[in-house]
Amino acid sequence: MTKILVLISVVIFFTACTVKTTENLTDVRHPYGVFIGAEKEKLLSLNNYDVLVIDAELLTSEDIDVIHQNGNNEIYSYLNIGSVEDFRSYYEEFLPFTIGEYKDWDNEKWIDVSSEKWQTHIVEAADELMDKGVSGLFVDNTDVYYAFHEQKIYNALLDIFNAFTEKGIKVIVNGGDVFISEVINNRSIPTCIKAVNQETVFTSINFDDKSFGENNWENREYFIEYLNVCKQNGMDVLLIEYGANDKLRKKVMDYCNKNDYVCYFADSLALD
Repeated sequence: MTKILVLISVVIFFTACTVKTTENLTDVRHPYGVFIGAEKEKLLSLNNYDVLVIDAELLTSEDIDVIHQNGNNEIYSYLNIGSVEDFRSYYEEFLPFTIGEYKDWDNEKWIDVSSEKWQTHIVEAADELMDKGVSGLFVDNTDVYYAFHEQKIYNALLDIFNAFTEKGIKVIVNGGDVFISEVINNRSIPTCIKAVNQETVFTSINFDDKSFGENNWENREYFIEYLNVCKQNGMDVLLIEYGANDKLRKKVMDYCNKNDYVCYFADSLALD
């Protein structure tokens, strides 16, 4: 949910886990917050985040200025590069380029990222978001390479990230462990990638009833090892955990403090 530069005068970026606090505590700083499902009114009220992730597609540059002025240092905008959601204005335009259903997410479909038209769209969308004054991009659904493990998909994703690098765009990659692991193994990590965000390392989601639980040992250990490799290769590490109880939160916070990671504890799958 990418090393990211943060003003020296603030808390060093990604140094500790934090529990989400209420927004009326204006003197409390938050290392990390993810609100990609929040409405504009709430986004304009968020304050004192070192790193804040939002969806800036429908916001103006003036809105971003307000969010910065509220004491939020680094603002990253969500950008979905591997699938297309049915509420986006361009959904119908790119529907012919979709290549499969997205399990557990009925409102979106995987897209052929090797499509030249899609790649052009993504780069232009990135430019538009950066022009609004965001600090970088929170890039989602490189997991398309897990769903469709083909060389053309890998190459296309790499091309998109290389375009971001050329434009000087800082990126947090959400998920995408298969793609990230491969660029690490190939020693071809795009320099725009400053951090990885991993959801549900310690928690789990039951998509049938939208409830949360604790992840199993096998999945947790896989992600712990994966994130350690990311850290060893110069990437900062962020976590999003859903519905964690107090006991599990402590376990996550101890893990993050030990490894210099940061976690956002979410109460809602919508991240609103």
